[in-house]
Amino acid sequence: MTGSVTRSRRRVEPLTLLIGVSMTIGYGTLYYPFAILGPEIARAQGWSNSFVFGVFSVALLTSAVTASMVGRAMDRFGARPVMVAGSCLAALTLFNLSLVQSMAGFAIAMLAIEVSARMVQYETGFAALTAIHGRSARRPIAHITLVAGFASTVFWPLIHWLLGFMDWRGVLLILAAINLLVALPIHALIPPGPSRRRAPVSGAEPGPEDGAVLAYQANRDPGLLTPAGRMPAFLLLSIAFAGGSFLMSAVHTSFFLLLDAMGRTAALAALAGAIIGPMQVAARVIEMLTGERVASSVVGLISSATLFLGIVLLAAGLWVDGDLIVIVFALSFGIGQGLNFIARAILPARLFGTDGYGAMTGNLATIRLFAMAGAPVCTAMTLAHFGIGATFVLLVVMAVISVAASWALCLIETRANRERPLIPAG
Repeated sequence: MTGSVTRSRRRVEPLTLLIGVSMTIGYGTLYYPFAILGPEIARAQGWSNSFVFGVFSVALLTSAVTASMVGRAMDRFGARPVMVAGSCLAALTLFNLSLVQSMAGFAIAMLAIEVSARMVQYETGFAALTAIHGRSARRPIAHITLVAGFASTVFWPLIHWLLGFMDWRGVLLILAAINLLVALPIHALIPPGPSRRRAPVSGAEPGPEDGAVLAYQANRDPGLLTPAGRMPAFLLLSIAFAGGSFLMSAVHTSFFLLLDAMGRTAALAALAGAIIGPMQVAARVIEMLTGERVASSVVGLISSATLFLGIVLLAAGLWVDGDLIVIVFALSFGIGQGLNFIARAILPARLFGTDGYGAMTGNLATIRLFAMAGAPVCTAMTLAHFGIGATFVLLVVMAVISVAASWALCLIETRANRERPLIPAG
């Protein structure tokens, strides 16, 4: 019996893979395209790149306000209606962006796109899997992050190819159609949220919906923490996740500037950037294979520690000659980035439980997105006014804070496991 349960947990369910495809579309059509389309839009409209990417940053910042509202909606209605509505809104907003002519219209369209992104990206996908699998959601979550880790690998070449025979407006129409024709049907397959399911009637023959309720109740996880211990853990989670998002956002947006200030070539920066993606996928494969034997907080600590190590190695490039130090940075940073997304999904469920998971992750996302949106500005201003040394001091300090918060979360989970030994570790 134990062997069959283990095989069942290891099996990759078709719906999980489909949600991974929809997450790939969510990032590939609503986040990654603007690295390529942003300069195209600026050139075609006669706008500056600073305006286009400034609007993108502001839109990302304001979307932090909607993250908690989306989380509460998932708890109330379930992930399916939120994600179905998100796919429709994504298609509509991309279509609207393809029609804009003015700066004001562009800004409004970008704000709407970021609202739709909150409804179809990782937080909603994690909530859907947590509602379906409860305490067993860790492995399915690793599966969808593994699939969605290829979003830029798929969509950057696709967008570049499309731009070979159509303009940016046509590309946006294609991306809108992908949301409508591929992501929307996938989201419609997600089971209804537990809050929308009726309770089984006593004495009545159980139906399919009753079985879904019983399955959810069997997988439900109340969480490790008592009410008294939840606020400190929430603050530590906020600090750890915000620190990780700050570092990843700063590196992704300023990496070429950092290496240029260090006297390194753009070719080396491109090579290091190409290494980060496969390393995050490799880290997720390892987590998928071994994750059930590693505590959730340890995943978060490894993520924070490898991000910290990567930043320290990159800073050491100020004094160490050669390209190897930058390559090793990319290896470490990629591992940290790959595990960061998984930690964001599994740690809140482990500590706080599966009930109210949407609101909890939405509140954490609000804080994280503020840090993510502020990182490019802080990094660029520090680099411009104080130099490369001060910039690395900023990044190292953020990394140290994130590691300290992650270490404290490890202590909290360890103590809670001792106090509640009957709850399965995860």
